Amino acid sequence: MRHYIREIRKNTAGMGRREKAEYILTYYWYHLLGVIAAVCLVLFLIIHFGFREDPPLFTCALVNQEINFTRDGQIEKDFSQTSGIDENRMDINSDYNISYGNVKLEGVNESSYEKFFFKWQNKELDAVVLPESFYKYCREMGGSFKSLEGWNVEGFTLYEDGGNITAVEVENTLLSHYLDNETGEKVLLAFPDTGQHEDECRAFLDFIRR
Repeated sequence: MRHYIREIRKNTAGMGRREKAEYILTYYWYHLLGVIAAVCLVLFLIIHFGFREDPPLFTCALVNQEINFTRDGQIEKDFSQTSGIDENRMDINSDYNISYGNVKLEGVNESSYEKFFFKWQNKELDAVVLPESFYKYCREMGGSFKSLEGWNVEGFTLYEDGGNITAVEVENTLLSHYLDNETGEKVLLAFPDTGQHEDECRAFLDFIRR
């Protein structure tokens, strides 16, 4: 860098400011781009690693419900008030309108399908509210759900899979006040086996119990 500075000073001796600027832009523009790119990279790394938000403590996907982020935020707020978990550390999201098997929805974004199973595989999905047919589809795709044996499920209508209790029916729970069931199917709350925040999942069950 010092070599280039000395060279510029030598070659622009006697030039005015405007002439110096034109000379530098003409003969050293690619050097300037390299410096700018390096500075941007450093700033990106500082922001990305120095100011990264803490990951969610509870992530819940609402599958094939009306996409309503205001409603999703209200569930987070109400759950936070009863559980003491910071609502900023929750991600309850209805942006999961998914076509699968014989269920074909109009205007769905295929990225929702990919996002759902990516989060599942990446151990980022703690809970799922889903129609019974999508539960079965997930099982066909090789997914499995946590057994609720030993959990406090008193007062819930339970859903069994292979002799194990793996979900609760949403109807007649507090969660049904937030959601619509236009399919006529059972809507279930289940917990993917890859989820890592079991205490928060148990707290969510306590939240929707009434």
